[in-house]
Amino acid sequence: MWRNSKVTRYLSRIITRHASSDINSSVAAAYAKGDTRLDPVNVMPKSKYGGINTVSLLTGSTMIGEQGARFVKSLLQSSRVPVEVQVIEAGQDDEYFNSVLRNRTAVHVDNQADEQSKQKALKICNDLDLYVLKTRTRSFPGFKCRFPGVDILMIGQNNMGIYNELEYSPVKGVVEALSVVSQKSIDKYLNYAFKAAVAAGRKRVTLINKAKEWPIVDGSMVAAAKRMHCPYKECLELEFMELDDAVSRLVTDPIYFDCLFASDRYATFLSSICSAVCGGSNLFSAVEIGDTHAVFKPLQTKLSLTNYATLSAYGIVSTIVDLFEHLGHKKCSDALWCEMLRTMDEGIRTKEFGGKDTGEYVICNIINQLRCQGYNQSK
Repeated sequence: MWRNSKVTRYLSRIITRHASSDINSSVAAAYAKGDTRLDPVNVMPKSKYGGINTVSLLTGSTMIGEQGARFVKSLLQSSRVPVEVQVIEAGQDDEYFNSVLRNRTAVHVDNQADEQSKQKALKICNDLDLYVLKTRTRSFPGFKCRFPGVDILMIGQNNMGIYNELEYSPVKGVVEALSVVSQKSIDKYLNYAFKAAVAAGRKRVTLINKAKEWPIVDGSMVAAAKRMHCPYKECLELEFMELDDAVSRLVTDPIYFDCLFASDRYATFLSSICSAVCGGSNLFSAVEIGDTHAVFKPLQTKLSLTNYATLSAYGIVSTIVDLFEHLGHKKCSDALWCEMLRTMDEGIRTKEFGGKDTGEYVICNIINQLRCQGYNQSK
């Protein structure tokens, strides 16, 4: 109690200092680093000409990034989908941002976890207001999994609080970081999440929280979820589960879960647990999405898992499947997904999943089948 009151006094001092008109700019910088998004995203006209969508592709400088870029371009060309790729080379940060801003859709396949790369990725999320993280993890037929029948859709918060980089020093030698959360952003996220869960045909939503330990932040999300769930009561069940209980149940009975909601403090590592239960992050994809822009990534890249020497072909295929569905090419999305399931069922697998095939062979096998289908349909 004493510490809470002391922190409150320090916070009030900071607020007072920021509100003061005669504050020295160098002193202000010691208390606030980074920018909090206040204005809406500057939305440019959609770059779709002659029915063709343009997608930004960040190739990256690593072996994984270059390999993933080749996979993406090969799949897009062979699928005969009206999608063109604008390739952005590594180091062209401003060009990449402007390209995503203009095209509204991007594929990011590079896998770097250093401080500079993470800062750039967080800046993209903040500047484009990509406030939702979505990933679907499921067990595959033909792939040995401890829990067959798992199908979990994660719709998590993506950029609230952790991107503000706010910090202050209550006493010399001690620095405390602040995670700023607003009720407006919570409502915005939940409004999108409920609509997305219904559109995906989900029947039960589990909101993961720690409201007992964080009664203001997580408690606000729980209260908002109860209020915003009212229009969806007939088609969507809502339950609340403590984080510790959810993690325990995920690793012992993942089939129980249908759709997960979580704040950005829990969404990323919950996605990691869900993917591990179903065979590994190499199999899946993720999308960071806002009202107008979306960045698609293999889940391996989103989680910055660097213990793999190569990028999984399955994660790339899952990413392109999500991209096609987002752009409205549902038939192409379904066809590509079915071909990936076929390769698994026939035993065509890469080394990390117990097979002997390379990622290039998996991609080529899928592409050849897609071309054969297109030839047969044309006849």
